[in-house]
Amino acid sequence: MWLFVSLACWVVGIAVLGAGLLWPWARAQVTADSAAPWFSPWQQLWVQICLPFLSWRYRWYLQRLLSFKSTDTAFLEQFFARQCLIFLVIFCVEMSWLMLTNPEPVFLVVSLVGAGLGFSWPLVQLKQEKARLKQQMQRDFPFMLDLLCLSVEAGHGLQQALWLCSAELSEGALRRHLVRVQEAMRTGMTREQAFQQFAEQVDLDEAQAFVAALQQSIELGGRLAPMLKQQAQQRRQERFLRAEKQALEAPVKMLLPLVVCIFPCTFLVIAYPLFFQLWQQL
Repeated sequence: MWLFVSLACWVVGIAVLGAGLLWPWARAQVTADSAAPWFSPWQQLWVQICLPFLSWRYRWYLQRLLSFKSTDTAFLEQFFARQCLIFLVIFCVEMSWLMLTNPEPVFLVVSLVGAGLGFSWPLVQLKQEKARLKQQMQRDFPFMLDLLCLSVEAGHGLQQALWLCSAELSEGALRRHLVRVQEAMRTGMTREQAFQQFAEQVDLDEAQAFVAALQQSIELGGRLAPMLKQQAQQRRQERFLRAEKQALEAPVKMLLPLVVCIFPCTFLVIAYPLFFQLWQQL
């Protein structure tokens, strides 16, 4: 009898588990997108489970951090759901391993710390990618201003100059942001709003100065070409100053490896023969 009950419970459990796994997929078949991956229903279900844990402060923080990649709310929610999944997987794996090897309450703290580090790892990767893209945009920004200046001097309007500039720029983050500016203006956004959004998404001091100077020239009726040429020269000068600053900081950064790694080895090589001779004389 107990065997029959256990088998019945096992069958019911398998049926419930299968229904729970197949339910989001079956529900999504009505409005399924052919380009969506096969795990998209489960991904959407996991996003909906994680959304109640997303506070408005952390949402605002992720919006500012992810603005260089996408302004879509779905992308932000998927990023947070990925963080929660990493936290849950690392916590379960660490707790299972620690409970099997040494089940003590203190290891709960160790599991939480490890899971917290796993939760923060996508943020670290995102910040590194953002810093790399900012360096790339700082390098391409003077060339972009030169292209805009040449297009404006040739008689093109600002929107046409943006299109020519985005066509001539190499593939990168700055080109994608310029394409977003053109798309925003085509959808009905004013030029001032589009450029202000561009400065916020790029998050560069050079972009803030360029947008401020551009809006001032448009409001006062000034010529755009001299302003763009001046901005390009100033950006190149700032780039040279940054390179000079990094060159001056290099000797200071080399002090720690010298003191910790090279100097002790040098002193050891010099002092060992002296110590060996004194030891022989004694």
